[in-house]
Amino acid sequence: MTPAQQFINNRGIMFKVERNGSIVSELKGLPNHEKSTSRKYIGFMPDSDIQTGDWLINPTNEKFYVSDIVTDFFLQQKSQLKAYCQTITEYNAKAEKAPAIFNIENATNSVIGMQSTVTLNINSSIQEAKEQIASSDSGDKEELQQIISLLEMVVNNQVPAQKGLLSKFVSVIQRNSWISSPISSILLNWLLTQAPSVLP
Repeated sequence: MTPAQQFINNRGIMFKVERNGSIVSELKGLPNHEKSTSRKYIGFMPDSDIQTGDWLINPTNEKFYVSDIVTDFFLQQKSQLKAYCQTITEYNAKAEKAPAIFNIENATNSVIGMQSTVTLNINSSIQEAKEQIASSDSGDKEELQQIISLLEMVVNNQVPAQKGLLSKFVSVIQRNSWISSPISSILLNWLLTQAPSVLP
């Protein structure tokens, strides 16, 4: 038994381990801090079932958030599991300062975040649509490419946007319903770039 394990056994106190709102175990741990960094941790026996994100509750019902865990070694043997902790006050203060994080999948050419100015890359939407058509097994590839070429001319101000512009392609779009998404993306991005000129 390593010195750290002896200290935990002899001087440790019982901590309840709370995970996802439920108490999953009760383990003996010893509050401590690193002299070099002053980081607070609670030492547990090696291989204890403690995970980052757990809450540790001492006998006086004080709660500590586990921000990190590290296995400590002594003479090439596992000595203890260090559960680096934050008090509730420290945890809340850090949470308030945390920047907004957006985890979004498949949001091609979307505007995401907290910026006040936006740059939209319509050309990439058009290119992606062309690639989707080229890689599809549709028998209407030629007409689908014509649709995208027509939209490209509209966004480049070579053809005026007018009612019924895509009416002759209705049956093609119905047969290839997946093309509606790229078309919508191109048109929406184009409309958003036009907004400053049409709004009062």
